[in-house]
Amino acid sequence: MSIQQLYTAERAIPTLQFPELLFVEDQLQVVLSKANGLIQQTCVTLLQSGGKRIRPLLTLYSGMCFAPLNPFMIQAAVAAELIHMASLIHDDVIDESATRRGKPTVNSLYGDHAAVLTGDYLFAEAFNILSKHQLLDSMKYLVEAIQAMCDGEVNQADEQFSTSIDTKHYFSRIAKKTGALLAGCCQSGAILAGAYSKDLTLMREYGLNIGYAYQITDDILDISGDTDSLGKPACTDLINGNITLPILYLLDNPIYGNWLSEILATRKISYSTVQSIKEALICSECLEQAYSTATQCICNAKASLEEIPESPYRTALVHLADSILQRTN
Repeated sequence: MSIQQLYTAERAIPTLQFPELLFVEDQLQVVLSKANGLIQQTCVTLLQSGGKRIRPLLTLYSGMCFAPLNPFMIQAAVAAELIHMASLIHDDVIDESATRRGKPTVNSLYGDHAAVLTGDYLFAEAFNILSKHQLLDSMKYLVEAIQAMCDGEVNQADEQFSTSIDTKHYFSRIAKKTGALLAGCCQSGAILAGAYSKDLTLMREYGLNIGYAYQITDDILDISGDTDSLGKPACTDLINGNITLPILYLLDNPIYGNWLSEILATRKISYSTVQSIKEALICSECLEQAYSTATQCICNAKASLEEIPESPYRTALVHLADSILQRTN
């Protein structure tokens, strides 16, 4: 069976609400059809696992806020999605994840060696697209985002089970881990539409704030969600000692703070301890506190769009921001 047959058989068609994403899907198929052997097989596996295509959507619609859709926006959107896909593969290797979106990860199917090389291939293909079309401004934003993502991941790994982190440090970390790429996508699309410097700053703030909200809701779902709805094991961050916003709020709680600090000091969290921490997060309303913070980030994101010219695409970005607060996976 060819890559086209494999891909067409199971690909998740983007919602017709965003028909421009079909251009991205078609280009992804074209790009990955050039791969051979195991690399092609692993790429098809990743494509078939689905995805929300948020990063290419941000690239396209951020650009279309300022000018009609052009081929450069589409190529930049494809590059952004390839970078995202590569980062997911590498994350799964680092986290030893067996599933993502309810399906086996590349590393669980083909091993870490093949997974790492597949991620490297996708990164290389993304930059091949950007350089081939001379999208140097887009490349600048995406390179900066990748550097930030790596820095954020290294910092998180270095700070596992640490109780010395505060909310300011947390936001700095998730700006790198999650916000930087979303912000870079917004700037990438906008600059290809000829947006002015002021507009680029506004789009960056929009992307950064939805990145904050996306990561915070991810933190909440890691605790309150279940494996079936998440498509991956629940409480992974908690078990791995990643200090998320609900945990930070619980550490500051006068009733539970010292108790949680003693648990984290052991650097080992059992299943029964996980259940106790979940109950404490619910009773203390720390999950609600984190959700309120995510809501404020979405308000900030939408405020950044108020100075952008009114259009259906700006409206779509507003709705996209609101949808983050209704995430279930």
